[in-house]
Amino acid sequence: MNIVEIENLNAGYGTGQVLFDVSLEIEEGEVVSLLGRNGAGKSTMMRCVAGAKPPHIQSGTVRVNGEDITDLATHKRTSKGIGYVPEERRVWPGLTISENIRMAINNTSDPMSLDEVLSYFPRLQELEDKAARNLSGGEQQMLAIGRALASNPDVMLMDEPSEGLAPYIVRDVEQVIRQLNEEEGLTIFLVEQNVVMAMDVSDRHYFLDQGEIVDEMTPGKLQENPEIRQRYLSV
Repeated sequence: MNIVEIENLNAGYGTGQVLFDVSLEIEEGEVVSLLGRNGAGKSTMMRCVAGAKPPHIQSGTVRVNGEDITDLATHKRTSKGIGYVPEERRVWPGLTISENIRMAINNTSDPMSLDEVLSYFPRLQELEDKAARNLSGGEQQMLAIGRALASNPDVMLMDEPSEGLAPYIVRDVEQVIRQLNEEEGLTIFLVEQNVVMAMDVSDRHYFLDQGEIVDEMTPGKLQENPEIRQRYLSV
């Protein structure tokens, strides 16, 4: 069963078009990554699914759990099963860890409990009364994931979760992604520049180049195709 379906999506900013007839599908329980060079349109794609503004969807359809959400307001998409971890985390800096998570809980009809969320993040459990502004980058990233998880989503959208993190923290993020997918069966749609991490956690990859989907393959096939990595990923 497809939990996310994107069909012939065209989107951009103002009069400029960034995405061109993008179509993709994500099955329930999959981890799917969207790969490409900087400027390919990956974050624009993620924001279109999350409903974050901008960009502007010019045409095409976004469906989650079979329901057309293309024109649905951003704040209403959580109730349709979408959890969103935005680029640069965007936690509420003046609130504590527990307050950040409770904000998400209080705005969701069927949330996880605070204890359930924190059970995935032992470090955050130790610091739950600490203001988000005083956390490390890795701790803020875990908080951003936890805040999205609190809504008990069907699909988690993650935009560059390893960006700016030390390698040992990236391993922690990997572990959380694996745990959520393997133990909870959570479907995850991932935009990631760290190709090694993406290959480690994903079932499939889509490749975006100049706003168009140009290929799709498994991590094993990507590993066997250095010319693809060079052409679309510069690695």
